[in-house]
Amino acid sequence: MRLENVRARDLAALQALIAAVPAEAPYDIAVERGDPVAAMAREAGFAPYATTVMFARAIEGLPEAEPADGVRLLTYDNAMGDRYDDAEFDALHGLAIYKAMGRPTGYRQGAGFGDFTVAMRGDRLIGFCFTQVPEGIIWWLGVVPDERRKGVARMLISSAARATRTAGGTHLLMESEDTPEARAFFGALGFRERGTRELLISS
Repeated sequence: MRLENVRARDLAALQALIAAVPAEAPYDIAVERGDPVAAMAREAGFAPYATTVMFARAIEGLPEAEPADGVRLLTYDNAMGDRYDDAEFDALHGLAIYKAMGRPTGYRQGAGFGDFTVAMRGDRLIGFCFTQVPEGIIWWLGVVPDERRKGVARMLISSAARATRTAGGTHLLMESEDTPEARAFFGALGFRERGTRELLISS
């Protein structure tokens, strides 16, 4: 569970707000870098664990990805859950966000919510993209390490763009852990950086 857009006038107000949350810890707070709430959250027992970057671009003008050799895209089905869990771990286990969520993350039960597309090579699930439509928010994207730099992620982004456009959306938005690879990938696709956020988690 994530607490978004948290506002509090002081530490006591933040602690009262946290006490009223109808869920047990752990959960996290996401705030823009430099937001005074971050310092209050630390005092309230939250620890920083990741920095993220927001990327956005219009769908119009996004180049259609070339098909990656031998890769096909399918709509995710919950029956793929075991293969999905393995691919998700391989793709994301090095990221602080994935470690904070723990395994399983819950996406294995994501069929039917938004646009959930997976990339397959034969019977092996090698990549995935979960997009909220029509808003165009890409919540979860990954490709297993040995299939990177082959065009798989570009195929998944193109699929997300098509689904968003079909649903009436006009833009794509992605929040990614701040890594050089993420900045390079999204920059190459014409995404612009729209700010950074700090994630803090309760203990």
